[in-house]
Amino acid sequence: MSRGGRNIVYIGQEKHIVTQAVENRLPEAGFNVISLPSDIDEINKHRNSTDIFLCYLDYTSPKTETVMHYLADLCRDDHKSMCLIVDNATRAQVKKMGSAQWAAHIYVRPLDINDVADDLIELSKAHDEFRRKKSILVVDDDSDFLMIMNYMLHKNYNVAGVSSGVDAVMYLQNHTLPDLILLDYEMPDLDGYDVMQWLHGTPQTSGIPIIFLTAVDDRESVMRVVKQKPDGYLLKPMRKSELLDALDRFFVMNIFQWRMPQA
Repeated sequence: MSRGGRNIVYIGQEKHIVTQAVENRLPEAGFNVISLPSDIDEINKHRNSTDIFLCYLDYTSPKTETVMHYLADLCRDDHKSMCLIVDNATRAQVKKMGSAQWAAHIYVRPLDINDVADDLIELSKAHDEFRRKKSILVVDDDSDFLMIMNYMLHKNYNVAGVSSGVDAVMYLQNHTLPDLILLDYEMPDLDGYDVMQWLHGTPQTSGIPIIFLTAVDDRESVMRVVKQKPDGYLLKPMRKSELLDALDRFFVMNIFQWRMPQA
């Protein structure tokens, strides 16, 4: 999706009733439709023009499986979304393909183009939310670790750091709530579990996702952390690339909840 508007790349047959419905209805919903043939080279030219690809699949075409794999790679690597339009016979074939797991929606003909438009509007909002620079609160009693985390994260996220569970509670009472809390599990005053219990028990903060930070990686300790049911956990210390990848994957899953990215 371009910064200046909502682009949809539609891949399908040039003269088809579905194509006509897409090109007539989606502009009414605020989208600029870029219509392309089912051709990898043509699609590649427009891979940066949109976040959403709407593809009419004809399984009698030898290019169908190739296009599906290519779009799945875009979804995985570039955080794009694909929606598929199929008939009943094609749907059965598509469901057998591993790349189908990357489809946000699969529409079976005959379809209601108004429902498609509504879904695409919501999907475009999700992409807008994903691009928004997120805020992260890091809670850790090690001041050096807080400085390192700020250094590693500040280009990608708005970062704040506090050095105790008490400070975390005070911060959340007096600042705009963050999109995520990275919370040290073992701290001297309020430990991570106590802070999480307070957050979950307070209506204003109950919805903030929490990822525990822990320096212990033996099975018993990790299971004790996981038992508290945080939204995830990270082992300290961590490399910058590993941290950014973990956070990126978290926000992808948190925003695009239908998505199941593979390693």
